[in-house]
Amino acid sequence: MTMLLRISAMIILYAIGAMTASHAQSVTCANAQYDPEVLARFPNIAKACSEIISKDGEQFAVVKARLDRVDPSGRVGVRVKQPDGSYSKQISIRPRPDLKVKVDGKPATVRDLATPQEITAYVKVRAPEMALPPAEPSEQLVFVPIEEPQEQMAALPATAGILPLFALLGVMSLLLGGLLSVIRHRR
Repeated sequence: MTMLLRISAMIILYAIGAMTASHAQSVTCANAQYDPEVLARFPNIAKACSEIISKDGEQFAVVKARLDRVDPSGRVGVRVKQPDGSYSKQISIRPRPDLKVKVDGKPATVRDLATPQEITAYVKVRAPEMALPPAEPSEQLVFVPIEEPQEQMAALPATAGILPLFALLGVMSLLLGGLLSVIRHRR
């Protein structure tokens, strides 16, 4: 009986030790093994991260980001919020056009998002990919590659043509002719 109690006590102590060790080794924002490409794009990801979640054996850093722009092409520009309250350089992602996210408790498409809105985003720990949370919690996160920002100049409207230039030249010619006539008649 004493031997059985000792074995039971040892098993319980071993189980408690194993649970403590596994709990101590749980992944946090500070000790997550980020991919070098993720660190290159987000040098302060460990500090900007609010928590690490795991789904299907993959780890994701949860971050807050500010929406900077939504292009008509569907590209979304965001800046990750840093621990000091500032924002990182802008990065771009191209989520599915039909992705619906929750805004003020209601589903909205990504194109309906307003700037500068603060959003929650998920960054893969092992790859430079990001996802926006879907409106329905039952939907899967859809990760898309993080694109380097592309400085795009705004396209000018194509309303001006060459015809107004000809009209301006004609008016200037008439004014010049009139000025020369006035000068000639005064002499």
